[in-house]
Amino acid sequence: MLDRNNRLFFFTVLLGCAGACAATPPMSAAVDAGGGTGAPGGTFALDWQDDLDAFDATRWQLETFSWDGNLAQFSTANATFTNGIASLALTPEPSDTVKPFRGVEMRSLSTITYGKVESRIRFARGSGVVSSLVLIYTPYPADDWNELDIEYLGRYSDRAQFNAQVYTGPPTQPPVQQSVTPTQYPQIAGLPFDPSADFHVYAIEWTPSAARFLADGQAIYTWSAEIARLKLPQNILLTIWASSAASWAGAIQPDTAPTTAEYDWVRVYRWVPDAP
Repeated sequence: MLDRNNRLFFFTVLLGCAGACAATPPMSAAVDAGGGTGAPGGTFALDWQDDLDAFDATRWQLETFSWDGNLAQFSTANATFTNGIASLALTPEPSDTVKPFRGVEMRSLSTITYGKVESRIRFARGSGVVSSLVLIYTPYPADDWNELDIEYLGRYSDRAQFNAQVYTGPPTQPPVQQSVTPTQYPQIAGLPFDPSADFHVYAIEWTPSAARFLADGQAIYTWSAEIARLKLPQNILLTIWASSAASWAGAIQPDTAPTTAEYDWVRVYRWVPDAP
């Protein structure tokens, strides 16, 4: 991790694996239902859309870093665009004994502060494989922490992890010399389909009152415990990588890679509060 954004993501996942990755949370059923473009107190208005027909360097950047808990080195060569689909591949790299896989992080250049991000995705199968849709506050060192994750663990065929992360410690005075540590609220929830078998629409809705995680229009997990702390601008990440945390993502197997996550489109909405 060389630049400030890359170093932040190192701490994101390293600290995440110290919590959510170290011990898999119990699986639950969906905790509520709903969907659409409305939400209590306002609506979501489409801001931009990428149909992913080709890589758009005005909207995205491909990262080239890794971190201790990630067995993959991110590579720009592992993102391809064909027939309107962005394919993010995890591939073996047997000549590299430190990082024996190559993966992808595709990060938005712009941020959102309250809004909705949805994408039609076929996640990647494979024990040890993590593919995801993420929102994250990226300045480094992190003087605060905001993050929302939909992470599919390829060891399963019927569930995914939904997670919110915020900093709950004492206030800091930027600039800080060391990143703060987030508190996590992970939930592994059952899904009525195999996320790696076909495309489904996943969404993260973020308003001042709650964060909701949806699949095919059904709200799977709603989080509001510390929602007042979730207020910082966040980048959008599309990722695939291999985790060293076998208790969380599953043990690496001979058939872990090659494997691919496919993204059909991404839509980004801004939050429009109701008139007073």
